[in-house]
Amino acid sequence: MDLKKDFNEKIFAELYIKKHKKILRKLGHYYAKKLKNVGFSEGRIIDVGCGFGEMCMVLAEEIPGCEVVGVDLSKPLLDYARNSIHEGTIKKKVKFEMGNVEKMSFEDDSFDAVFNVNMVHCVSNPISMLNEIERILKPDGHLFIKDLRYSYLKVFEKEINNAFNIEQAKKMIGDSELREGAFSCSLLWWNFEV
Repeated sequence: MDLKKDFNEKIFAELYIKKHKKILRKLGHYYAKKLKNVGFSEGRIIDVGCGFGEMCMVLAEEIPGCEVVGVDLSKPLLDYARNSIHEGTIKKKVKFEMGNVEKMSFEDDSFDAVFNVNMVHCVSNPISMLNEIERILKPDGHLFIKDLRYSYLKVFEKEINNAFNIEQAKKMIGDSELREGAFSCSLLWWNFEV
């Protein structure tokens, strides 16, 4: 079945969740460990383009003193996220909101940590999203951006066709208002972290 990539279509959203749930849970644990390693134990975290919220829930479980907000435009993915929140403390710590990541409603300097995973290649104006991320991140905040890297692996994964190569990603980061940070890449991903 070849479905058009439309996160507002329930069938596509369900397939997307099934395909990506394990990797996003793993990334949640990875990023929680990174935050703990720099002494982060409380504060406000946002996942810009949270999808079905898996990473948000892992971060809330792993970092007891945090409040986590997930923002996305997909109603089916947000519905799944809201229905997946466990009772108890996690439910009090995690909130999912519908919103455009290119123009968010949050105040300046609102978040201690910002995550943006696999969204740069999905939005129509990535620089607007990156500028919004900078606007809502506190001056001493932590930033983690991860996105697909355009490569020969596009033969196996069609989504890579929409991704940016390393030079394009670096230029985009440079053209945005993002503060200075560290750029790295692997076979499948490029990363920008502050």
